[in-house]
Amino acid sequence: MKKRLLLFCMLLSLIGTAAAQSDYYARKAQGYQREAEYYQKKADGYRREAAYYTRKGDTDRAKTNNRWASDAMDRYKTQMRWASEANDKAAMYLRWAADTLKKQ
Repeated sequence: MKKRLLLFCMLLSLIGTAAAQSDYYARKAQGYQREAEYYQKKADGYRREAAYYTRKGDTDRAKTNNRWASDAMDRYKTQMRWASEANDKAAMYLRWAADTLKKQ
């Protein structure tokens, strides 16, 4: 009886840990997605400024703004990649918890 109780407590602890890890990575993914949206908006703003300076004939400032837009889009892509990886980790922890429950 004691062994079963101990096994049940360990199993419950394992599932709780997996769920907590899953929640952590899900929140991390949401944060990365919010930051990615921020960089996408920045890139859009830089592109609009580049178009404005192109119309005004200030090609140097237009090039600078285009470069900044490109950098912001690179950051956007990085954040989205990190968000995807965090989502994958969250799913992995949920799978582990589900597999542990099935074994019982």
